[in-house]
Amino acid sequence: MNYLSGLNASQLQAASWNEGPLLVLAGPGSGKTKTLISRVARLIDESEGEAFRILCLTFTRKAAAEMRERLFDLVPEAKERVNLSTFHSFATDILRQHGSHFGLTPDFTILDKDEQVALIKRIIASDGEAYSAFLSAEKALDAVEYLFKELVPDEQVPRLVKNEKVGTQLAKLFKSYKEELCRANVLDYGAIIYFCEQMLGERKRLARQLCNVYKFICVDEFQDTNRSQYALLRVLSPSEDSNLFIVGDDDQIIYQWNGASPKRIDTLREHYELTQIQLPENYRCPAEVVELANILISHNTTRVGNKKPLRAIHKPKESSPVCVEGFATEHDEASGVAAKIKDKILSGVKPEEVVVLARNSKLLHGVASALSTCGIEAFVPVRKTNFESAPLRLIVETLKLSIVRSEQETLARLAKAFSDCFSIEIASNELAVSAAETSGDYFQAFANFVSNESGLREFSELVTYLQKGNGWRFIRGAFELFDTLSEKITNEQINNDSEAFSEYAEERKVWNNIINEIGGSNEVENMSLGQLLQEIALANKSSEPPSSAVRCFTIHASKGMEFSHVFLVGMAEDQLPSFQAKKKGDGSHEMQEERRNCFVAITRTKETLTMTFAGKYNGWSKKPSRFLYEMGIDTSLIPK
Repeated sequence: MNYLSGLNASQLQAASWNEGPLLVLAGPGSGKTKTLISRVARLIDESEGEAFRILCLTFTRKAAAEMRERLFDLVPEAKERVNLSTFHSFATDILRQHGSHFGLTPDFTILDKDEQVALIKRIIASDGEAYSAFLSAEKALDAVEYLFKELVPDEQVPRLVKNEKVGTQLAKLFKSYKEELCRANVLDYGAIIYFCEQMLGERKRLARQLCNVYKFICVDEFQDTNRSQYALLRVLSPSEDSNLFIVGDDDQIIYQWNGASPKRIDTLREHYELTQIQLPENYRCPAEVVELANILISHNTTRVGNKKPLRAIHKPKESSPVCVEGFATEHDEASGVAAKIKDKILSGVKPEEVVVLARNSKLLHGVASALSTCGIEAFVPVRKTNFESAPLRLIVETLKLSIVRSEQETLARLAKAFSDCFSIEIASNELAVSAAETSGDYFQAFANFVSNESGLREFSELVTYLQKGNGWRFIRGAFELFDTLSEKITNEQINNDSEAFSEYAEERKVWNNIINEIGGSNEVENMSLGQLLQEIALANKSSEPPSSAVRCFTIHASKGMEFSHVFLVGMAEDQLPSFQAKKKGDGSHEMQEERRNCFVAITRTKETLTMTFAGKYNGWSKKPSRFLYEMGIDTSLIPK
């Protein structure tokens, strides 16, 4: 099969690349995923019988799952030779195999934010005077997460803070926090990359082994890497002529707050003998939008040198697909945008084809409210790191306790979820006492309790499966049980806490999506329960938007997506660009990132782009965004 057919000249050049480091500058809508997959498919096809593997790293599970599906459909044999993963899933897998270097066992737990805060609180409470500089555990955790992300060595921590007392206490807290993680056999999100990079740096033989196994490494969305992720990449490919295939775009760096940096590509050039190929063709946007995007981003002064402007594949239209409108206030703006969206839907446009984008979520909620007034469903995503419905909480906490049998906080969460599900009070402290009869085994104490409780025969049998090591029989049976209970509650056939089940149906879909992203039920059922819980912990628990709803996303949340009709609201000073960027000045890094935010927003467009602004926000007069002027739009001619 010819895996390179259908590629344009620049895509073909990139996909035909063999050995050595290559930087592919891939603008929005340039077909970068197709190019990357074509190259991997070709390498697999041309190396039949060879043992090396290919590692492809990206940033979201969804992106990894989509690439995996496309690649494996094209080349089924790639399943055995390609590891397509996120940075965190890859690092978790390495620590699962070799975490004994830090005293970790393969079934280590990944903490959520609440559990991290609780751990910090325990450390601070253990020696109040030693940590007197910290006003809250939350603020202390922010500092610890920064140290993980930036890979700050212990000896350098005190020098990061001007106040000597604070610096000394932070160094002590960081050291104690890491020790406590390893002692308790747990990690948090930031610690995963930190410990993996540290281990590979110390165990040179293991690092060399991984280098030999993964002869080719591909990285998608490279511009989003932070310092720790880049350091991990360096350990995996230390040679200046490593077979690195880097796909990214410096014009789409919008995660500086999370450690991404425009300087990362410069650092890449320092470490590797890079060849550079650009994919300037834009297959997504109308020609008029591509022109605006080129004009706008040209005002950024720190872009990669010798970069060609985007080239529109679509021809200009007779009627411009770009519209700019002004309104008196943000309320008028929201109502006006809602009315325009209603007109589109009445004309036959599907709600899922429309997106409202804004720099901040407050404006999105205003538009969502106005859409609701018009009788149109709107979806504003809420990021969730944990399941909130009682059944999903009960399933996850029961699985956790079956692995870590003496964890009191897990027992407390399990008791709460159990009570919410079955309206039967269960005191975790009483279970802890009864666990003394089972050598401190909280899970056995819980199993004894449910077996002795009338009306819980079915759930008790499921727990018995888990005791016998059949975790998947427990999971399948638990979902069957809760599906039935949820249906009965909906039909008012039983009295139960309907609030506890209110999000169950949606979170059931989220669970299924996560399983599919991991690799599907057949793949997942070969995992240990510990590995499954680690993958579940790393996953975003947010619901997918229904097809009946208009999407309302922040610009950051829309990254990597495309929509037929884009409405970009809040195109005013102090909104986009933000007040903070404006305060830093027009030539600042912050202002250049805001310009990239605007660039990313408008290049989500497939058919029409509407940009709006208001003369007042929160009662304060605001000027139209400088980005409108930079794009050559004369806002003085636009009535408000």
